[in-house]
Amino acid sequence: MLRPQTFNEVRTGERTVSCDSCQRILYYVPGQDTVTTAVAASTHRRRAHPKLDASRAWYYRSDYDAAGEVFLSYINADGNSSRRVYDVHTGRKLEDTLVREGEYRLGFPEDLPGAIRLNGNWSEEELEEWGDELPTVVLDILQRDLNLARTEAANKSQAHAAEIPRSEHSAAS
Repeated sequence: MLRPQTFNEVRTGERTVSCDSCQRILYYVPGQDTVTTAVAASTHRRRAHPKLDASRAWYYRSDYDAAGEVFLSYINADGNSSRRVYDVHTGRKLEDTLVREGEYRLGFPEDLPGAIRLNGNWSEEELEEWGDELPTVVLDILQRDLNLARTEAANKSQAHAAEIPRSEHSAAS
């Protein structure tokens, strides 16, 4: 059994991690991770799109202040919205939870330009229970959805680029 933080450090492979008990070097084998395998097996060809008016929202930002890549979690409740910021690679919470008046689009408008909306619907109670680190399965789900969103955006971009020459050709003839 590993602490979630230790498991995430092993999984990222950015540095050598040793077992606290026996001092063996720990390493990650993706094919043997049952949670990751189950998540990968459940991948759909089409990505589900989150509802725009949902009271809970997750976003990805590639350039959030000095932190770089982050997941942003927003929850609207009782006329206020809360924001949590997590590192994309480790799932660690980077800042204190910030609460502002109004729903999150009005309370945190500076966060949304350039952000990618992700699927995620975890409650305030779950986020509080997790503390300062996302569970590995949640981190995997968010990263998988981010990859699907990027693929979808690339496919749309290619389809749009393919349509432009046809319309220019039609206008010329």
